[in-house]
Amino acid sequence: MSTLYIIGNGFDLHHGLPTRYADFHNFIIENYAELENSFEEYFVLTADPSDNYLWSNFECDLATFSFKAFFDNYNNCDPLSESFRRSDAFGVEDEINEAADALVESIRDAFAEWIDSIEIIESANKNSIKLDLSADSSFINFNYTDTLEVLYQIPRDKIFYIHNKAGDFNGELIFGHGQAEETNPKPDELDELGNSNRTMFTDAEDAARAVFYAFQKDTEEVIKENDQYFKNSVGISQIMVLGHSLNEVDWPYFQQIAKFAPSASWAVSYYGEKELKTIRIKAASMLNFEADKISMIEVDDLC
Repeated sequence: MSTLYIIGNGFDLHHGLPTRYADFHNFIIENYAELENSFEEYFVLTADPSDNYLWSNFECDLATFSFKAFFDNYNNCDPLSESFRRSDAFGVEDEINEAADALVESIRDAFAEWIDSIEIIESANKNSIKLDLSADSSFINFNYTDTLEVLYQIPRDKIFYIHNKAGDFNGELIFGHGQAEETNPKPDELDELGNSNRTMFTDAEDAARAVFYAFQKDTEEVIKENDQYFKNSVGISQIMVLGHSLNEVDWPYFQQIAKFAPSASWAVSYYGEKELKTIRIKAASMLNFEADKISMIEVDDLC
């Protein structure tokens, strides 16, 4: 039987690794106070009310970026001032372009540095928590860590790091939200009377909006770049999804696999009874399956 394992963050958490977004938040607090202030000022980063984990949905919350707050913070022009010149608006645009690029880069760099700092500690190698994985299977890893390689000695060529891997030089880590449009989208070029909606600050505001779009996770591009890998799923007969939250932004990947392995059986893990129903519903919606066609497993049962 040809098996494909799809690995999510719950897999690393099972092995005792500090890979919650709450851990990233602590990393920011300890190392990047200025960036922490930027997060608080421009984003709405939620906590899970059931366990009080801050930044419980960090990637999705990157879509909450407030371009207006960012723009206002860098717009020092007063059009009513006697000294104001229209060319001052171009200066605002340049400053916001520079600040937006710096913010995006600082978030990406901090995220990569945090991932690089996570060590596969010895306690994670206890046989009591290791899973019974078939080493001759293939793996799609949504995590950025090399847990599979270090703890399970899975060969690198058996693992597809779909969002890239920490420490590799094959591209930056892919993370972000799946929201297509801002909550407060850019107005149409023309109003209902055919008049222009542009102002002298429109381009500067667009520069501020760029942060939202910089953190859109482009799943279509990832699929396109790895088209042959997904086509090679044809021979897969069993798919095991371990520790994945099944956020909708990642559904296209699963749907692409299902497209090329239509007869494969699916087993999806859940953590605790409260997750059993929600994960099953998500999986059924994602794959357009009847819910009873999806096997549900707990990660601990594979130890």
